[in-house]
Amino acid sequence: IKRLAAYAFRRAVTDGDLAPYLALFKKEREKGESFEVALRTVFTALFSSPHFLYLREKPGRLDDLALANRLSLFLSRTMPERELLSLAYQGKLTKDPGALRKETERLLKHERFDRFLTDFTESWLDLRDMDFTEPDKKLFPEFDRPLQLFMVEETEEFLRELIDSNLPATNLVKSDFAMLNARLAGHYGILGVAGVEIRKVKLPPGTPRGGFLAQGSVLKVTANGTNTSPVQRGAWVMERILGKNPPPPPPGIPGVEPDVRGTESLRELLARHRSMENCRGCHAKFDHLGFALESFNPIGGYREHYRSFGNPKAPRIDRLAKGRQVQYRQGPVVDASGKFEDGVKFAGFTEFQSHLARQPEDLTRALAKKLLTFATGRELGFSDRAEVERMVKESARNGYRVRDLIHLVIGSRIFQSK
Repeated sequence: IKRLAAYAFRRAVTDGDLAPYLALFKKEREKGESFEVALRTVFTALFSSPHFLYLREKPGRLDDLALANRLSLFLSRTMPERELLSLAYQGKLTKDPGALRKETERLLKHERFDRFLTDFTESWLDLRDMDFTEPDKKLFPEFDRPLQLFMVEETEEFLRELIDSNLPATNLVKSDFAMLNARLAGHYGILGVAGVEIRKVKLPPGTPRGGFLAQGSVLKVTANGTNTSPVQRGAWVMERILGKNPPPPPPGIPGVEPDVRGTESLRELLARHRSMENCRGCHAKFDHLGFALESFNPIGGYREHYRSFGNPKAPRIDRLAKGRQVQYRQGPVVDASGKFEDGVKFAGFTEFQSHLARQPEDLTRALAKKLLTFATGRELGFSDRAEVERMVKESARNGYRVRDLIHLVIGSRIFQSK
């Protein structure tokens, strides 16, 4: 019972901790239960305890065992293995930065690191909402469940490649490669990719792909299945990629919905919306970020025109999708131009990508904050700014690389303190 309690509670246990469980064991035996059944009852109680169900860390600098728990839960999403626990019990994690770095490297290469890739992308990029919307089957018949699963795998494998190859943070928004298989490549209009296995593919010149913003998973969770909203996508880019919190909408102000009749473009509706004094300041920060992503439909396909059924006078498009004939009306031309808050203009998505990629410091700062929030389970505050800026400055020395940033996060005061 003592051994299991120490493992379940993730710390050394005292006689006071054990007393109620030993009393329960004794009570069960006095009732006539067998040794095994009595133990099973005690173990059930241990795994129902708040000490097991919650991570209880003491305020201040973490001790070795608490640091081992936080490191393992961060990168493996489970309790520490014996190798890590052994170092913790020897007091090496807090005294020897080399030992902590070595354990971090081991966990980054561990098979359980897949859990980090899944959980972090679900939290950071909102991939937990992949099933929240269902694309319109008439407008987007080429979408199906296997394609969605490949989209999620693409994003996870892209993050793995950034970490494994220690690539610069600019690859978050613009890269010369993508993680593809034949189905994804066909969906994205990239030729020469065969097979089911997702692997690193060099992108041809001129493609809008590369980086998270052009991936089907991200483009799907930032749309409603039928339409796309520059407001929703712009606010998402601002918060998730640039690390800036969009201001909440003022009370009593209705949202902007596209005109399904196609008589007014969404850009026109948003321009009218921004003319309202209560809305102008906020929408100026993120609307144009969303306009750049209008180059992609709700399932991540590239488009130059919107799809619709509303205007019978519009040209009809007939084509094959998944072996079936697809028909829809050609909607208005997509206008993906815009300007950043600093006044820099872009004509379309590729120029938008390039400008973001020229801001490695901002991208690194945003990613560091997301990693720290995920690792510690708390939002960062004003008192954390100096430490975050120190990490960004340190990261700049080696080109803002992602694997190095993870080591900086784990070595930070924020990670190693409660």
